Amino acid sequence: MHHLDPDRLPVIRGALDRFIINGHGLIDGLLLDDGMEVHTPPHLSTAIEKAIKRGATIEVRGVALRDVDLVVAVAIDPPRGKRIMDEGPGKGHDKPKVADDGSRWSYEGTVERLLHGPKGNVHGVLLDDGVIVRIPPHAADALSKHLVVGRGIGVEGRWLDTPHGAVIEADSLGKDADSVTALPKKPKH
Repeated sequence: MHHLDPDRLPVIRGALDRFIINGHGLIDGLLLDDGMEVHTPPHLSTAIEKAIKRGATIEVRGVALRDVDLVVAVAIDPPRGKRIMDEGPGKGHDKPKVADDGSRWSYEGTVERLLHGPKGNVHGVLLDDGVIVRIPPHAADALSKHLVVGRGIGVEGRWLDTPHGAVIEADSLGKDADSVTALPKKPKH
């Protein structure tokens, strides 16, 4: 989205309710107090974390998607300070390596809301206790019967604590912790 002129895009205003965290512990989205979900690229995580605090009113310029309450951010204007703009990850930007000791956690909760990727595909859920469960986008369709707001789910996967809450990178999911099954493998093309 770094090729779009943010000053020609609509402005969405709202107060930051919470950060959305990915399985690497990086911010890759925002939830505003009105329920709007804002997708942000992970390479902006540090800038967003420094400039925006929970409760702050921000302006987001971006592209709204059909069929989901999601805006893909091109630029974010914090209450004070410099505009945060997506100009791509830059050269030499690698995904961070997350320490993985091989241990897996089992967890249960109730789905509060679905979380989406930049194309509107489901790639996780926010549980009612604030824990984020991340699933690979290719698995979302096969898991749709479990990914329903208000429904309980069980999950197993890698647990990561961050300053903005816990996230579980799921490798198994079911209606409760006793009925989890492995997520479908990514199809080979």
